[in-house]
Amino acid sequence: MPATIARTGVQTYRRADGTEVREYRAPEQVFSAESLATLGGIPITIGHPGAVTPANYRQHAVGHVSDLPAARKADGGAEWVEAQLVVNDGAALARIDSEGEVPISMGYTADVLPQPGVTPAGERYDAVQTNVRFNHLALWPAGGPRAGAGARLRLDSKGDEMLGEFKQDDASAKRLVKVDGIDVEFGSETHVSLLERACKAQSDRADAAGAALKAANDAAGEAKAKLDAANTELTALKARDVNALVQDELDFRSKHLPILPAKYDFTGKTRDQVRADAVGAELMTAASKLPEGERAGYISAHIGLKLDAASKTPVPTHTPSVKLDGNGAPPTPRKDPRKAAFDATWSK
Repeated sequence: MPATIARTGVQTYRRADGTEVREYRAPEQVFSAESLATLGGIPITIGHPGAVTPANYRQHAVGHVSDLPAARKADGGAEWVEAQLVVNDGAALARIDSEGEVPISMGYTADVLPQPGVTPAGERYDAVQTNVRFNHLALWPAGGPRAGAGARLRLDSKGDEMLGEFKQDDASAKRLVKVDGIDVEFGSETHVSLLERACKAQSDRADAAGAALKAANDAAGEAKAKLDAANTELTALKARDVNALVQDELDFRSKHLPILPAKYDFTGKTRDQVRADAVGAELMTAASKLPEGERAGYISAHIGLKLDAASKTPVPTHTPSVKLDGNGAPPTPRKDPRKAAFDATWSK
């Protein structure tokens, strides 16, 4: 049997505290494929027993909504969902036969967003229903109240409004969202605070990543500068003649040889090692205590001082020893008669 079961537009609900709220269901929500997919096969009940589950299905079900595709029907400025009902209970069938038309109310869940506005038809509303998911279809008992209960169970009547008792706690009328694993009310101070905290954490991570990237770029720049310097030095070395290199090394050794230990062996020594040996352990210890940028100048200065001192040291001369005769005067050298004869011969 056909039945119009849900419509678009604004419907009024009464909360437990007696206040009324006007909620809007847009056509794209009422006729969404996801919503209509939950309609086929839901149980038909007498009144709203609350949420129908497998545990209480036999207790409440008197039939079910057919799996046939729902139709879209316009009536009175609104659009309706039309479905086929299958009623199996004898008492329910007898009532339908006797009354001919039985009020219908849907039991469903939905997200209710506090977004006031005005419909295209000019109706004012306080909130918007989204993500409607059907649970059951209720046949209202004759003379029965338009009422129901359930924390998230929403009841919808066939008429323009439903002003019966509607029990729900505050959480059921609010949209809950999950932030960092915590369920909070959408738009609440807690929600905003958690979002701000999440945004700050993201910003801090971005700043840290930026700093790390800058440090890596700086390190890469320094490494490139050193590599460029090394390549420049290598190019210069390749351009120099081998003989010039040998001569340069000989000049270096000759320069430092006067201030190096006797019989100094240059084998396997770098120029820095040679300079250190020329300066001496005591001055090298003093140089190690200076800032790194000042050590080379300190060592070079002391090498210069030592070389300068070495160049001014007089070369020792050999003074032969002379024996004196008994009178304190050097002895008179004796003449060699053979030398005199030789000289006389070559003088003629």
